[in-house]
Amino acid sequence: MSLILVTGATDGIGLETAIQLARQGHALLMHGRNAARAQQALDTVQKLVPQAELHTLHADLSDLVQVAEMANELRLRLTHLDVLINNAGVYMNQRKLIVDGLEMTLAVNHLAHFLLTLLLLPLLKKSAEARVVTVSSVAHMSGRIEFDNLNGERRFDAYQAYANSKLANALFAMELARREPWLSSNSLHPGVIDTKLLHAGFDMQGASRQSGALTSIYLASSPDVTGSSGKYYDDCRSSAPLATVNDEALAKKLWAWSEQAVSRFL
Repeated sequence: MSLILVTGATDGIGLETAIQLARQGHALLMHGRNAARAQQALDTVQKLVPQAELHTLHADLSDLVQVAEMANELRLRLTHLDVLINNAGVYMNQRKLIVDGLEMTLAVNHLAHFLLTLLLLPLLKKSAEARVVTVSSVAHMSGRIEFDNLNGERRFDAYQAYANSKLANALFAMELARREPWLSSNSLHPGVIDTKLLHAGFDMQGASRQSGALTSIYLASSPDVTGSSGKYYDDCRSSAPLATVNDEALAKKLWAWSEQAVSRFL
C-alpha cells in the first residue's frame, strides 16, 4: 500500500478522499491549515476506519514560509512518499494579497502546491511508482495566464482569478510530467461538488463529496493509470482540456514565473 499526502484534507473533497484511501488500506498524511483542524480530520477518519495508519501535518498555504517548513519537516520525517494529492483550494470574493505580495487565489491554489511539490521531489524520487495528482477544475476552460495581471494588479474578478489558478494547476501538471518523466503527473476536474468553496464562489448546491473524490482516488491508487502522465481527467477518464493546457511555451514561462515567485524557498 502507498504513503499518500492529501492537502486540504480537513473537509470537502479532501476529507472524503482521505476516508476512501484509508479504506483501501493506504497510509495517509492529512494536511490541514492548523494542527487542531488536522487532528479533528484525523479523528473523523480514524472513527470510520479504525485500522487506518494516519498522520497529520499543518501549514497555512497562504504563508509560503509555512509551506516550506512543512515540506522540510517531511523530508526529515519520511524515507519516501508515494503520492502527493494537491487538493486544497480557495475562492476569494475580494482581492487579497499574502505576505509575499501575491494574490491569494493564485498563491494558495497554484504557488503553494508548486513549491510543495518541488520540495518533496526528493521523497517522491524514492518511491517505486511516484504520482502527483493536482486538482484543477472545468473552470480552467475560462482561465487566462496574463503575466502582467497574475496578481490582479490591473483588474480583479473573483471568478476569473479562480479560473486562472485552475488553468495554472493544469499547466503545472503538464510541465511537471515533461520535466520529471520518472513520475506520473496528472490533473483533474472533480465535478461540481457540494463544498464550502462552491458555496463561497457560486452560492449553489453540487454533487456529493463522495463523487467529487472519485477521480483523485482513481489517479492516486488505480493500477489502470500506472505510467499515465501529462493528462487531464474528468470522471475517471482522460479528457481534453482547454487547448492552452498543451501550450508548452506558456507552461515553461509560467514555471519560470512560479519559480521566481518562490525562489527564496528553493
